[in-house]
Amino acid sequence: MELIVVTGLSGAGRHSVLGALEDSGCTALDNVPPRLLEPLIELESKLRPGRERLVVGMDSRQADFAHEFGPLLERLSAGNVPVQVVFVEADDSALLRRYSETRRPHHFALLGSAGEGIQRERELLAPIRALATSILDTTDLSLADLRQRVAALVPQLPTRSTAVRLLSFGFKRGVPADADVVLDARFLPNPYYVEALKPLTGCDSAVQEYLLESPEFREFLERAESWLRWSLPLVRQEGRAYHTLAIGCTGGQHRSVALVELLAHRIRHDVAALTVRHRELNG
Repeated sequence: MELIVVTGLSGAGRHSVLGALEDSGCTALDNVPPRLLEPLIELESKLRPGRERLVVGMDSRQADFAHEFGPLLERLSAGNVPVQVVFVEADDSALLRRYSETRRPHHFALLGSAGEGIQRERELLAPIRALATSILDTTDLSLADLRQRVAALVPQLPTRSTAVRLLSFGFKRGVPADADVVLDARFLPNPYYVEALKPLTGCDSAVQEYLLESPEFREFLERAESWLRWSLPLVRQEGRAYHTLAIGCTGGQHRSVALVELLAHRIRHDVAALTVRHRELNG
């Protein structure tokens, strides 16, 4: 089983790196004391012998961390445990800004000075930084940039595609709170006013055929598909786990439902993680 240890300076983004690794499908455990790591690996090997990778977070707040880490790596290496050490850091100005924004004290600041705590921690962790297989500087990284850097540092990580959800809804019940993109279809022809179509839904072929006779409906569908195909690679590049495109009409029974159904049919073969939901029909 491969081991990835994520450590580094407080405030540099260690938790975000652990989150990015976990989102990629790794099992991640944080704040693991050095003395418990070897028993943990042994236990994991027995309970989950097929596990390929374990990620642990370790930091300087753990007792004797700086002194125990080097000998711990030597023992793991002697036991043929493949280990990667990712050291997360940032420059002093970025760390000071982050501590100022969160208003949290630095645990190495004797007199409440974050700058003093940062300097003491740098000196303490310098030997550990020298042992790292990867140095990740987060000074100017956005969360999306960080995810890309983590993927580059550990290229053998599994990739998880962005889950795309197409959602129909009725404006009379409000806009879905979790929608990333909202399209309004209320200006399109409404089957509700056609007596034979009124009791049906946009899932019925009769409703879809009626709507497809409208040039405006067809153009709406084509533009929605074009937008999704253009934007989805950028959404994936940002590292989002989920992306919801919501289409609404007045009641959420005919037009929005038909649009979602037809759009899903067009893109299903190109979007692996695609789900469809009709809020007003499914409850």
